[in-house]
Amino acid sequence: MTAWLFTFLVHSTLWCGVAWLGLRLFPGAHARLRETIWHTVLAASLITPTVHSVTSSGSAVWRLPVPTFIAGEERHAQGEPGHRDGVASVFSPSGEEAQNPGIALPAGWLNSAGTLWVVFAGGLLALYILRLGKLRRRLGEREPVADPRASGALASLSRRASLAPVPRLTESDDLGSAIALGVGTAREICVPVRALHELDEEELRALLGHEVAHHLRGDPIRLAVLNVFQAVFFFQPLFRLAAREIRCAAEELCDDWAASQVDDRFAMASCLTEVAGWVIGRDRRTPVPCIGRHRSQLEQRVRRLMSGQGSPQAPSSPWRRMSAVGVLVLAPLFAPAVAPEPEGPHEDQRAVEGARQGEHEQPREHRSPTSLEHDNDNDNNEGETHD
Repeated sequence: MTAWLFTFLVHSTLWCGVAWLGLRLFPGAHARLRETIWHTVLAASLITPTVHSVTSSGSAVWRLPVPTFIAGEERHAQGEPGHRDGVASVFSPSGEEAQNPGIALPAGWLNSAGTLWVVFAGGLLALYILRLGKLRRRLGEREPVADPRASGALASLSRRASLAPVPRLTESDDLGSAIALGVGTAREICVPVRALHELDEEELRALLGHEVAHHLRGDPIRLAVLNVFQAVFFFQPLFRLAAREIRCAAEELCDDWAASQVDDRFAMASCLTEVAGWVIGRDRRTPVPCIGRHRSQLEQRVRRLMSGQGSPQAPSSPWRRMSAVGVLVLAPLFAPAVAPEPEGPHEDQRAVEGARQGEHEQPREHRSPTSLEHDNDNDNNEGETHD
């Protein structure tokens, strides 16, 4: 398991770095394309180390050498060098390793590392569940919305999005921005009370359209999976970058859908401008889709909508899906094989020379009778020569 985690760390760093660099070279990429790229990166980060763990390291195009103690778990499992004919042997360090005691590690360090990973990942998952419970308690006093404007707009938007049944609409005094909750028949949209009083009809429709778009895309489930992914693989900091980029792309796509459902194309931008003044500190760590987390991001989205870049031409879905599948199929070939360097011929010859030296240093009492007689003859001949 530890060897897989180390390979996962190397591969995920490689894929996240490639995605980040590619998107920086093409900053005008459509939000749907950016979202597809980051989803593909997360999937490749899981697929490539798993494929390499069940195949030979020679199938990869290039190799990344690592210290033997990191891949010791895999080497012992394959029977080299510590296992032969199914029997475990005691490892005795060679001269170079014996002279460098700094590389010596406790025998059970691999199991300890795996245990620590499980403990930390379990703790972060528990923290995520606690955040969900805290949000539920925070919204415990929410009430159904009785405003006919909001109810009628939500019913119309749900029909356009083919959402059945219509999500439940509630209001809360303890919210700074609207959120989307639940899945399936338990879908819900909760809005701040002030949204029903301070937004005009078009802005309110845009606000509800944004949350309907979240349910249409299944973002409550996507965000939950993303949060679990971050908790389990907490040791990969680049996944925070990937999660932030995925959330930003999702918000832009929902802005675009909501803007297309109102008559005034600037209503969505005006709505975001109002919401930017409502955001409170607790909204920033909301574990569900939320129209506004950070004011700076809301300002960027407003400028994007006002500049007319709200709905550029998106790549077709078949092209994106086929490209993602092709990348995932080829990714194991181009991912580096994370394994120790293979033993070279010079190492074999060094072992043979060591064995020969051991034979020459064999004690006298263990030598054969023929060798002893030969030594006695040599001693007699030397005595006669001296006489």
